[in-house]
Amino acid sequence: MRVSDAERDQAAEVLRDAAAEGRITFDELDERLDAAYAARTYADLEPVTSDLPTGARAPAGQTPATAGGRPPERGDGGDALVVHSQGSVIVRKGRWRVPHRVEVYNKHGITRLDFRGAALTSAVVEVHIDTSFGMGDLVLPEGSTAEVDVDSSWFGALRSKVDSLRGPSHPHFVITGTCQGGSLQVRHKRPFSWTGPGGLGG
Repeated sequence: MRVSDAERDQAAEVLRDAAAEGRITFDELDERLDAAYAARTYADLEPVTSDLPTGARAPAGQTPATAGGRPPERGDGGDALVVHSQGSVIVRKGRWRVPHRVEVYNKHGITRLDFRGAALTSAVVEVHIDTSFGMGDLVLPEGSTAEVDVDSSWFGALRSKVDSLRGPSHPHFVITGTCQGGSLQVRHKRPFSWTGPGGLGG
């Protein structure tokens, strides 16, 4: 029997929680997320989470507990995605819906938002991110541009390798927030490494 998008998303959330709890490595997280979003049937999806709590054996429709007891994501009128957390691992990659505005609050944590395979609902995407005392990585589609206004004034490291001048036929991102005491990188596709305390990037 074929699986639904909601069941793939549920499996992905189980994987993210497992990485935050140290049950799997970040390399395993990337590999398993790819497998989860590529799954077509239950037979494909089950091995991805079968060795994890609240994995493939969780009752259908039940949402697994999130790491650290953080509140779940919510949509504001279908026009915003808001994620509140602290000290967690937040990863969005592959197929996911991006509304006009995305807000992620994850102090002391690791946040990676990969927009390359995402479904963008507007030509201009607002991203507000708080990665203070943590690490953030935003991967944008090729050809897209980004206006970056992030406060890194207190021992923060901000790196943007994306043109800021908006083009006529590519998505444009407006990125605001803070990374005081932490690091944030805005880039197109490049090798990425989770390792090393000095920051992000390969």
